[in-house]
Amino acid sequence: MRIAKTLPLSLVLAGLATPALAVDQGETYVGGGFSMVTYEADGIADVEPTALIGRLGYGITDNVAIEGRLGFGLSDDEIGNSGVDGKVDQIAGVYGIGHLPLAEQFSLYALAGFTYGELSVSAPGVPVSVSDDDTDFSYGVGAQFDLTRSVAGYVEWAQYFDESDYEVTGLTVGANFTF
Repeated sequence: MRIAKTLPLSLVLAGLATPALAVDQGETYVGGGFSMVTYEADGIADVEPTALIGRLGYGITDNVAIEGRLGFGLSDDEIGNSGVDGKVDQIAGVYGIGHLPLAEQFSLYALAGFTYGELSVSAPGVPVSVSDDDTDFSYGVGAQFDLTRSVAGYVEWAQYFDESDYEVTGLTVGANFTF
């Protein structure tokens, strides 16, 4: 009889100690974040404009999601002391996200996919601006912490573009809502 009482209790305790899934199969989430984007190019000072990036994701399996993102620039940044400003016009991408739950309300994740982005530079008082766009393989890492069952916060670093003469990275803080 002792085994019958011990077995169910041990199953309950094991269930309580198991980390919660960061994303469940069939689960949909929407969210967004504030991103500090860094554009580093050969021969010029770094430019660090900000952007607002929205996300829409779907759990294709437990702890694995497919995610689409769409963003636009919030503020520009001056290139050194040149008087020339750089800004994010738009950013869009599709990524695979893999979560590694480490605790009941905390997980680390990695992302990989493709990003399209458009950046522009302009000078005050000059009616012409220069814009350029590109598409590249992207990757990154992040941490997600559940605030409630349906609301999670995240911090993420992503390498959006890594070309021979420039690279674009982003450090983003935001939240997701699961439904």
